[in-house]
Amino acid sequence: MIKSLKEREAKAKQEIEELLNWSVAESKKVSDRLDREGVVRALDTNREAFAYIREIEKKRLKEIAEKYDLPYKINI
Repeated sequence: MIKSLKEREAKAKQEIEELLNWSVAESKKVSDRLDREGVVRALDTNREAFAYIREIEKKRLKEIAEKYDLPYKINI
């Protein structure tokens, strides 16, 4: 296991960046699907279409914090 907090943070940061890249790509897929379906979108509409992305993000962030034994509370 990686010993220093700095090393653990660096590894966690790498996984978080991958998660965020996935999130952006997945959100684009949802947006494209909504556009194809002709769904009108505004700032606060169609939250349910994107909800699963946020749930996966929350779950993965907690898993990453635990995996690298980070001393931060993840309250999402």
